[in-house]
Amino acid sequence: MKLLSKLQALEEDDVLDTRHFSHREGGHGAETEDYSLRRVPASWRWSAWQALWSFSGLNTAMVFPLMAGLLATFYGGTATLIAFLMTLAYTWLGVFYFARKAANEGAMEILMSKQSFGFVGASYQLIVYGLLASVYFALEGHVMASSLSELTGWSTAVSAAIVCIAFIPLSVYGMKFLALFQGATIWLYLVGILLVLYCIMSNVNPEVAATNLDAAWWTVNPSGAPLTWVNILSAFGVISGVLGAIMLLLCTEQARFSRRAERNKAALLFSGLGMTVCMIITPLLGLYLLAASGGKIPDPGVSITKLLGGFGLALIFLTQLRINVINVYFGTNALENFSAVALKANWRRVTYILPFLVICYLLIVSPWLQYFSAIMTMLSVFLVNWANVMLGEFWLVRRRMRMPAWSEFRRAYLPAYNRIGLTSMWIPTAIGVLMASGHFGTETVALAVPVTGLLAFFLPLLMSLCMSDESVLRQYFARAPVSTKQLEIMHICPIERTAHHRTDFVLCPYHNDQFISSTACAAEKECGARCQGLEQDKTAASPGQAWA
Repeated sequence: MKLLSKLQALEEDDVLDTRHFSHREGGHGAETEDYSLRRVPASWRWSAWQALWSFSGLNTAMVFPLMAGLLATFYGGTATLIAFLMTLAYTWLGVFYFARKAANEGAMEILMSKQSFGFVGASYQLIVYGLLASVYFALEGHVMASSLSELTGWSTAVSAAIVCIAFIPLSVYGMKFLALFQGATIWLYLVGILLVLYCIMSNVNPEVAATNLDAAWWTVNPSGAPLTWVNILSAFGVISGVLGAIMLLLCTEQARFSRRAERNKAALLFSGLGMTVCMIITPLLGLYLLAASGGKIPDPGVSITKLLGGFGLALIFLTQLRINVINVYFGTNALENFSAVALKANWRRVTYILPFLVICYLLIVSPWLQYFSAIMTMLSVFLVNWANVMLGEFWLVRRRMRMPAWSEFRRAYLPAYNRIGLTSMWIPTAIGVLMASGHFGTETVALAVPVTGLLAFFLPLLMSLCMSDESVLRQYFARAPVSTKQLEIMHICPIERTAHHRTDFVLCPYHNDQFISSTACAAEKECGARCQGLEQDKTAASPGQAWA
């Protein structure tokens, strides 16, 4: 087990930037850098609370009350509420782990996935992930366009075009702008929601008023659906992925900016506060609005506009701006990573904003909401399986094999494909999509997400038990990372001529045994991954304490 001994010999600062900064340090270049292709350096981290502010746009997203209203229309309010509580338990645990790992390593889910599925293998997920962001944008954008059409009488096509165009200037800037924007607007959102509740209690508009409420308004059930395990699991199947598992992945995009010293605090804030708001408080708002309309209006964009008129439209726009700048951000980050791996292109994230928004516009004006439940269940299968494969690998495979806990992302040290991760991801996903198709009955649809999610979680362990220990290790490491302690803390890449923290560098035999940056390595088209075929004594890690 020569490879394992080399991995265990690596010290923490051989792989991670362990420096501590009490204040951010960096110029304009750092402010606009998204760090989607490398880890966030310690010099560009901030407090756990500031990271949570940048995440708070998700807490105020209208997709949560909208989903609660739509699902209550299909399955009843009680089944919907139980499904949200089940999702809350899942996200409390998962978000705590992923947020802590992201803050510890400075890496988002896209970088973590490169080891879980292989450097090239992860790109298949990334293109789906990027397109998935357009579905989220379209779901939120549909609420915004509906509100605009409700107030102005314009067609959905015109309203959707205005919505999409408005996001072009807002999506250009990076995480610093995102945090400032979310922090400045959260208070406006809270004031607006309080005003909505006041208008309902005051019976300002008889279409959405307290006079329409029953005593147990959370049990609103327009279709009279029975409370059965099938309806509960059907609602859970829709929620658990597109609103649940996505949080496990998406929280890393903001949590990675937390200081390492505050990783436990960040994990508690993101899971305890962030998930409670998303999975309980805002869904209850959706059920309340549906009940206040007499079970007739599941779309909060319509009901809030009816209550507040132009101010209601402004409130809807505010919530959509807060969440959709995040949707554009994570979608274009995923597409940037995909093109860097698959096309060896060195295009910045902003390059993808316009084509991304064109896709979003086409989705908003299409009749895709007619197939809402089936589409959401299939997407939930994909997202739950992605998150669960990674959790199964982190908790079961790595611990059994005594591998390091950190996720490698640099091309020089990763195999192109991880057979364990890819098999565990795509076989359950294919089964889940078939189960969710509706061809095998409603009970099968209801079981699609929980059954395949459990399969995706345990399959990495089962596959590893059927392989030799060395073969398992080779799925996660093509070779052991080489210590860079001999380099300057901020080292200049001889290819890119820019400085990065030394832990970003890899030893490259193709470039005359020089250390080059991870992005220069990823963009190299001619080397044929020569480094991965070499096992030289000089590439052995410097001796140190095993810290996995």
